[in-house]
Amino acid sequence: MIARLVWLSLLALGAAGQIRDQEDILRLARAKSAIARHLNNMPNYTCLETVERYEKLPQARQESLVDVLRIEVAFVEGREMFAWPGSTRFEASEIRDFIATGAFSTGGFVLHARAIFLGDGAMFTFAGPDSINGAPAWRYDYVTPQFRSGYQIRNPSKGLGAIVAYHGSIWVRQDNLDLLRILIDTNDIPPEIEIEHSRDTLDYQFLPIGSGQALLPASQEIRITDSKGRLAINRTRLTRCRQFSGESTLSFADDNAASSSAQPRKTLHFEPYTELSLALTRELNHATSAVGDEIEAMLTHDIKQGKTILAPRGALARGRILRLSRHETTHVIFNVTLEFTELIGDDFRAPLRLRFTGTVRDVSTPPELRSRRPGAYSIEAPATDPNGFLVFRSSLKLPRGFVTMWQTLK
Repeated sequence: MIARLVWLSLLALGAAGQIRDQEDILRLARAKSAIARHLNNMPNYTCLETVERYEKLPQARQESLVDVLRIEVAFVEGREMFAWPGSTRFEASEIRDFIATGAFSTGGFVLHARAIFLGDGAMFTFAGPDSINGAPAWRYDYVTPQFRSGYQIRNPSKGLGAIVAYHGSIWVRQDNLDLLRILIDTNDIPPEIEIEHSRDTLDYQFLPIGSGQALLPASQEIRITDSKGRLAINRTRLTRCRQFSGESTLSFADDNAASSSAQPRKTLHFEPYTELSLALTRELNHATSAVGDEIEAMLTHDIKQGKTILAPRGALARGRILRLSRHETTHVIFNVTLEFTELIGDDFRAPLRLRFTGTVRDVSTPPELRSRRPGAYSIEAPATDPNGFLVFRSSLKLPRGFVTMWQTLK
């Protein structure tokens, strides 16, 4: 009921606070026209998106870092696509195909601005002069009712979602009417979704893409409060933005052609239930590593078929971090999920489909990878996370040489 009263008061404010004079009307029209022109001429492009995810529990004094995500995001012909950094193809148009846990938002790349400035759903009122990061600005408030909204709030754990109304503000520079910031607050979220409120703040700037400049949110912060008072905070920044020339293959206009001098490798296929012991070649650190980062591990023993060595000790397994999250209840728990997808030797490549079976301390680590620091104490995670394990420590640093055990699948 309180949320509905707030919504009604916002509608009343919109009626009472209409744009006051012709100058305000013309300024808004010029700003919307300039922003729409940039959005309509947006090239296909991709950027590396880095998301720092924090949480603040009701009893906590400050927020704590849960994890960091790195993912390649492309805007192609009006839609967003996603890929892991270093991939050769965009594999999905749904972020949940990559990020299965925690709070996440999509649409900030371009779609929020398109909905506000190219659609007919937002109703504006002039709010006066302001400043953003020291730049003199004009502020306009807006309201988008639910029946004109495309803003969806979802709770994946409940399997529920809803299109909701939203309101907020935009800020444009006073000198040239360039877009500086968009603020989005959601209204009237259905209680069964168990989210009380969300606020999305996007700070815009022109970034070089190809031979031109594109108006993009260089940074974004979204704050989501659930019905139990827990606050999730995602802070996002875009880097490495480049023009995108492919449909789904990662191909960039400024990339050089790949070298054709690489020696071909034979392809191996291991029998099901083949055991692999893999030692990390670099430290995995919660403070500096991110979900989506590529990882590498050394095979600690020969893989044989009879007396024939198929893959020698020292071959390198390549993969990716799928989960690296910190949670605090009565103690601190780190949830780690790794994936290795190929084993590379001097003259072979073996695609991998593996099941995690456990961890080993430094005793079985190859001498050249051994660390003087004690190994992390860990236990296997629940079956709902089959390639994951839990680490119970105040901080997470899996040292170079940390060994995980795996078994090939059918």
